[in-house]
Amino acid sequence: MKQILIILSLALPLVPPTILLPSNTLLGSIAMILTASLGLVGLIMNRLAIESWASLILMLVISLTSQGYVPYILHSSLTQIWNPALLNGLIVVIEYSLVSSQLYGNYVKYMRELSNRGYDKAEVNNALDNLVKWIMALLTIALTLSLAFYYVITMVTIPLADPFTALVVFAVTYIVITRYVITRIRSS
Repeated sequence: MKQILIILSLALPLVPPTILLPSNTLLGSIAMILTASLGLVGLIMNRLAIESWASLILMLVISLTSQGYVPYILHSSLTQIWNPALLNGLIVVIEYSLVSSQLYGNYVKYMRELSNRGYDKAEVNNALDNLVKWIMALLTIALTLSLAFYYVITMVTIPLADPFTALVVFAVTYIVITRYVITRIRSS
């Protein structure tokens, strides 16, 4: 399960920069190279969240400077995004990779600590694998529901719900579901 968490933590932050490639090849390439190189540094330092945080900040800056009020006020934008709703929705993929990297860090920490206390490594590994599978399944369900809700809001024409409002509602929905899941896990 550790290998899957590593792959998710390193691969998912590269998805949103690929969406930039059709609209601005140079910006998309720079974002991918920067994100991938920080991922390698994070892998070497055993801090997988570095790539996720860098990709999240980079995509949010690109999104804010390419659409919305900033280009409207400045009368200039960083780039024309091919599909802004898709780019905004894919920011959650980075959040998913951030959760994966945090799960990996916790997995390694608990494995080391429980092994040092004399527990059987195979039993600890099996228990941690099962825990991570359940957490990832519940977070995947939360991610899917949130993306479906975001998609409905962005595709259905509602005069009161612009894409930014949909993104905020999506983020709140995702956070509420995730906090509920984590609270349930901690209480059991």
